[in-house]
Amino acid sequence: MSLHEQFSTIIAMTVMGVWIGISLTTYHRFVHPKKKWRWMMIITDTLFWAFQGLFVFFVLLKVNEGLIRFYIFIALAIGYCAYKALFQSIYESILEWLTNVVVKTALMIYLTIKMLIVQPVWILLKLLYRSCKILISVLLSAVLFIVSVIVFPFKWAVRLLVPQSFIDRLVRFFYIAIRFFDRFTKKFR
Repeated sequence: MSLHEQFSTIIAMTVMGVWIGISLTTYHRFVHPKKKWRWMMIITDTLFWAFQGLFVFFVLLKVNEGLIRFYIFIALAIGYCAYKALFQSIYESILEWLTNVVVKTALMIYLTIKMLIVQPVWILLKLLYRSCKILISVLLSAVLFIVSVIVFPFKWAVRLLVPQSFIDRLVRFFYIAIRFFDRFTKKFR
């Protein structure tokens, strides 16, 4: 391995140490804020470190064809320590600021969608429902009026031909159906 490859490897592994520090801080900020679900921590920690190891090896493969030397681990440790000493507090404040910006932006988008799309559609649906209910009641009243006008001349014939008990049962049935319809529509008010 040439001197240029060794120097490139040391620089790349130092940067990877800083990367591991940044990703570890981000990982602990979002995945383990309250340390719940121990079995889930085992899975996520294993996946996190497997990804980090594969990423470091990928960079190492691109820099020096995957040759592993002792100074690579020292460079990783130096990069991680440099991150902890120099950049961690700055990165944590930037991360908190970005998190707050994303959360507030998402909340603003949610409220905007709710106010501009969901609430007007809901109001229109309620208005449509009430309009249909009024239209149905008007049409039903008109049909009942027309039926009563048509049936009135034949009322005396019906009384002579149909027994009163059947008429009482029919009236009771319609009364129960109307009560059921009223109870059903009260749920949607």
